[in-house]
Amino acid sequence: MSTTPPPDRPTERLQPSPPPSPVYEERVVDPNGILVRLEDAIGSLRTGLVVVGVIGVAALGVAIYALLADDEGRDGSRSGLATDSRVSQLDDRIDRISRQVQDLRSGGAGSSAEVEDRVEALERTVRTLADRPSADPQQAIDQLSGRIDDIARDVDELKQAPPTP
Repeated sequence: MSTTPPPDRPTERLQPSPPPSPVYEERVVDPNGILVRLEDAIGSLRTGLVVVGVIGVAALGVAIYALLADDEGRDGSRSGLATDSRVSQLDDRIDRISRQVQDLRSGGAGSSAEVEDRVEALERTVRTLADRPSADPQQAIDQLSGRIDDIARDVDELKQAPPTP
């Protein structure tokens, strides 16, 4: 029975291994590789811009829809502002008074005192509406107030004019 002895005996000193030789990598610049990476970068930027554009168009669509839905659905008052129906009622009343003034000028029935009372009532109504804080109805109230002033001047002219026989 013979056994072969181990190649290194346990009591022998280990031999140092030689230092590793430096590893050099050869770099080859491939112009096609650079172009491929550049194309990939441009493609990803293009994809990102398309995504941002789609989101922007969707947001614009939602904003336009919200504006249109807000304008069409509004028929009531907004926290104390004059409603469209109230402004149209005042407009109708002013038209009636204007017709009455024209009737008075042409010799129709009615007295100037009655017309003056109605004008004063309208002025009080306009003043109360003007005292309310508003944004858009203020313009309508200013127009109505101007028309009331015109009617008041017409009434004053009728008072000064000689009566027709």
